[in-house]
Amino acid sequence: MNYYICEIIDNNDESIKIALEDRIIGVSSEFIKKNIDGGFLGYSEYKSQLFPVLTLPKKNEFILKVFLIYKSFAFGVTNIIKKEKIDKIEKFNEETLEMFPHLKIFSGYFEYNDEEIYIFNIDKVFDELPDDIVVKVPNKKKEEKKEVIKSNAYIIDDKISILKNNIISIIDTSGFCPFKSGEYDGFVEYKNKIYNVKKTSENPKWIVISKKMALLSDKIEFEYGEIFDSENKKVLKVDDKTLPILE
Repeated sequence: MNYYICEIIDNNDESIKIALEDRIIGVSSEFIKKNIDGGFLGYSEYKSQLFPVLTLPKKNEFILKVFLIYKSFAFGVTNIIKKEKIDKIEKFNEETLEMFPHLKIFSGYFEYNDEEIYIFNIDKVFDELPDDIVVKVPNKKKEEKKEVIKSNAYIIDDKISILKNNIISIIDTSGFCPFKSGEYDGFVEYKNKIYNVKKTSENPKWIVISKKMALLSDKIEFEYGEIFDSENKKVLKVDDKTLPILE
């Protein structure tokens, strides 16, 4: 089974590593803190829905930056370290659970890089949290944005272009987490924000992060070109090539 190995850091800079089952429907960096009577901390927003946020029970306050979205709740962590396939899982016996009742929130553990990583018991949450706790986000009016168009762009794998002012960063592929969802092939965390990632190459070397998404790419070229409107979409003309512009 596949697991997301995650790190949770508290306000005293103490770190805990846990594993979460790969049964997520997405990942979010949006958190709405609420004073709520219940066993959760607030809400995480994902695809216009609010999911109640849970994390490990502890007296110290955790620093939560990333939220793994399950079907009826979100689990908050500080960082996602890696997605890993684990074949050998050790279960806790009844005697151990009687001696250490705090371990009941975990379904078992496995060895990873000479550490014991405990697996959070997702099924227990599903049993205890009612399905109807997910609520719709009120519709928000979109603010009008002024476009700043400049005639310089990056050409990605000769397939698509991104205007220079829309690029946030270009990083290596080490932080890419594969997770097929619709048109996207995974996600990446960059500066405490989650970006959906789409492949433009089967042999990628770089992740090009734009304002709305990221591309997993091999060939990146900087070019000057003319920008045109075509069927309500902008295209970039460079020499004899016409490429769509990722906005």
